[in-house]
Amino acid sequence: MKLYDRDAAQNLRRLLGRFTLAPVAYLPTPLDDCPHLSETLGGPRILIKRDDMTGLALGGNKARQFTYSLGPAIDQNCDYLIHGSDSQSNQSSQTAAAAARLGMKSITVVPRDHRSYPVSGNLLLNHLMAEQVIYTMPAAVEVEKKKVIKRLKSEGHRPYETSQDGAILRAVAYVDGVIELCEQLEERGVTPKAIYTSSMTYTIVGLVVGLRALNACFSAVGFNYSVGNDQEMKERLAPLADECARTIGLDLTFTPDDFDVTCQFAKPDFGEPSGTSLKALRLVARTEGIILDPVYTSKAMDGLIHHIQENRFTKQDVVIFLHTGGIPALFAYGDEIFG
Repeated sequence: MKLYDRDAAQNLRRLLGRFTLAPVAYLPTPLDDCPHLSETLGGPRILIKRDDMTGLALGGNKARQFTYSLGPAIDQNCDYLIHGSDSQSNQSSQTAAAAARLGMKSITVVPRDHRSYPVSGNLLLNHLMAEQVIYTMPAAVEVEKKKVIKRLKSEGHRPYETSQDGAILRAVAYVDGVIELCEQLEERGVTPKAIYTSSMTYTIVGLVVGLRALNACFSAVGFNYSVGNDQEMKERLAPLADECARTIGLDLTFTPDDFDVTCQFAKPDFGEPSGTSLKALRLVARTEGIILDPVYTSKAMDGLIHHIQENRFTKQDVVIFLHTGGIPALFAYGDEIFG
């Protein structure tokens, strides 16, 4: 079985070559074989794509996404990167790190939630790297962020908000990542059945578009980390995949049926680990010395383990697990992990 179409990959590289890239990630990331984890689970062979090793503020998928999504910030000579989310947001700390790497300044808006004290994890990284960390009530984060952007513009600055500005380029980055992965697999002579990842939006969109563009023989499986409805998630992702393809210059269209995604393992809530996700976190740590985070990658690994236990794969099959990072947040969850 042909792993992917090399001619399609060459054409895709040509199309991607017209984008401005931000030098904020160490790429390519490693692809680690995990024989002890595979043996413990009774197969299949599991390889972990280490996007937790992108090198920006302890790594993660946001650094890969930012290589493309911050291109417009460079083109527009922006001088501030802005982000606001929960207190343990990976994207907030990665935003602050990217700003420092690019010679910009950053402001992070942080809610006074139950993980904002004591200062640890991603919040600690924000205090180390951001010019300013602004605290507000959880319901007021978006309002406060807009105030910050308005103020900066009135002072003559050029702010760039890393969630909304250039958002679809975050998916484009993972289209590029699919080429990287396929080349690594080809070099090893490995043909997987699927790639599993934690993703609500842009990572899974990029994987699906990239695999289709390369006519790859394996599929992507996404686990949403926020409680929701599977069908609604698929219907939300399909038009974003169309937008991603158009942005690149690919003549491809997508439907909800093109997405294999689920919210099943997101419980109990966004940002909150489950008993089985913490069990998965410990298992990977103790078998491979690889650290997952408690609420994103551990929930996706929990899903993969369940699929293995449901006999979706044989011992001869190969599965890729995309480690999207989130490790700094681990240090804010000590009570849950060891409680």
